[in-house]
Amino acid sequence: MGEFIRKQKIKLLLIPLIIVVIVLMVQYYSKIVLVFKDIESIKGIILGYGNYSFIIYIALQIVQIVIFFIPGDIMQISAGFIFGPIRGFLLSFLGICLGTSVVFFISRKLGKPFVNKIVSEKDTWIINKLEKFKEHPMKDKKLKKIVFFTYLIPGIPKDILGYICGVSEIRYKDFIIYSSIARIPALFVSSFFGHKLSFDNWKLLAIIAIISGIIIVISIIVGKKIISSIDD
Repeated sequence: MGEFIRKQKIKLLLIPLIIVVIVLMVQYYSKIVLVFKDIESIKGIILGYGNYSFIIYIALQIVQIVIFFIPGDIMQISAGFIFGPIRGFLLSFLGICLGTSVVFFISRKLGKPFVNKIVSEKDTWIINKLEKFKEHPMKDKKLKKIVFFTYLIPGIPKDILGYICGVSEIRYKDFIIYSSIARIPALFVSSFFGHKLSFDNWKLLAIIAIISGIIIVISIIVGKKIISSIDD
């Protein structure tokens, strides 16, 4: 009974948020896409709201995740650029948790026909991977691993994952915990990088970019092996 009430409370909180996001997407779609491609545009919009700037940033981060083909890295780098590394990271993390929750429940409500329409062919392997363990005796453990590593490994589209996981067998609580933890390293690097942009220290930025690039390549190679090993 308590679990049922808790789920109903979550739905009551998320439904109005989902409606607002959808209305904004329909009304301002073209403008939103242009804004998200320019850090200075994002900065101008956010700082224009003064003391409410952090709320606006979180709202934009949610919209970015719902409209998943808008580059998310720009938003996270912007957070560090505008708010500093720590506050930028925390605001990004909160916005991503909320946005990811929204797409998870949108997907769970609209079902697989909707998800199949928005997921590109190259990303269907993620759906197949999650489906594979539908009847597995260790289903929960396997699904947690897949969610964690697909969110942790660079190169896998993070925002579409929320839609995909929404139609899988994973529980929302497990999904939001493991996906959120997995995103922490990349979020912190993006926020730190954005903070350094404000100092125009291009030498340091180049060093950070090179080191990050090396880590990303290694992570992709190792990560694919880890995901494949989950079959065992």
